Amino acid sequence: MIYAILMAGGKGTRLKVPQEKPLFKLRDKPLISFVLENLKESKLIDEIVVAVSPNTIETTEYLNSINGDYTILDTSGDDYLTDLSYILEYFEKKSKEDILLFINADLPFISTKTIDYVLDYYLKSPKDALSVVVPVEIYEDLGLDYSYEFNGNVPSGLNVLRSINIVQDEDQLICPKVELALNINTIPDSKIAEKLYNEYYV
Repeated sequence: MIYAILMAGGKGTRLKVPQEKPLFKLRDKPLISFVLENLKESKLIDEIVVAVSPNTIETTEYLNSINGDYTILDTSGDDYLTDLSYILEYFEKKSKEDILLFINADLPFISTKTIDYVLDYYLKSPKDALSVVVPVEIYEDLGLDYSYEFNGNVPSGLNVLRSINIVQDEDQLICPKVELALNINTIPDSKIAEKLYNEYYV
């Protein structure tokens, strides 16, 4: 089984808006809705699981109200690594053979084509984990901020792991795609996304 794990339980403090980050609207549509729609069109994903937390109660209510084809999983929301460990342990109890695609709820432009490309790459890789990174030049060209960079690349918020709660041998996929760089962390990020919206959704 290939599960898409949509991470929607973070505090989203950098965005500095009154609503929860997954519900922040781009062209009058919540960020999480873009991601859900793109995941649903995947030819490789078997099931979507949305990880929520006490930080995102309104997001949980929204998800329940739209009755989509996904499962909601409650996490602590303490921090990303704590939630990641909990999710891996949760799935490990079910099976150690599943594949988990982790994607953040603030990545509205990641296309189904890119999601399937990443999964196809992973399925051909001999390693248990895959980290998708974007060259730092993409961020600099767009005027996007980033919080971490290593060897000229920035983590995209898209990763693949086996359903085992251990440190996994990791492959790295460098994707020079704007859609992977546009995670909405700040209001300036959202303004850049507004300008580029027509390239992805019109």
